[in-house]
Amino acid sequence: MIKNSFLEMKRILHPSAILPVRLNGKAVSQSVTHHVLAFIIIYLSIFVFGSVAVALTGIDFITAISSVATSLGNIGPGLGLVGPVENFAHLPTLTKWMLSFLMLLGRLELFTIMILFTPYFWRKI
Repeated sequence: MIKNSFLEMKRILHPSAILPVRLNGKAVSQSVTHHVLAFIIIYLSIFVFGSVAVALTGIDFITAISSVATSLGNIGPGLGLVGPVENFAHLPTLTKWMLSFLMLLGRLELFTIMILFTPYFWRKI
């Protein structure tokens, strides 16, 4: 995505130029870069909304951010009240439910779980 960002600046300067994103010397299709960008935007949006939602349950913001990061990314201990020598036991029940859902999103992949919540998936063909 960083390469694509720099190439977008070049494309603005040279609108007629064909400047593909290259990885290991091979051109990456535009649809792949769009899918990666969509994934990053969705991931960051869920992270931000999850952090705000957890913070609204009365948890301090550092703990909220790190607990969402550790749940969504499955990365281990967080910071603050969920640090390496702490656990999630003292968190409110609603917070635990939110973090459990975020953990499922992170484990089972964002697009897979999001598709389950669309009406199109449940329509009978």
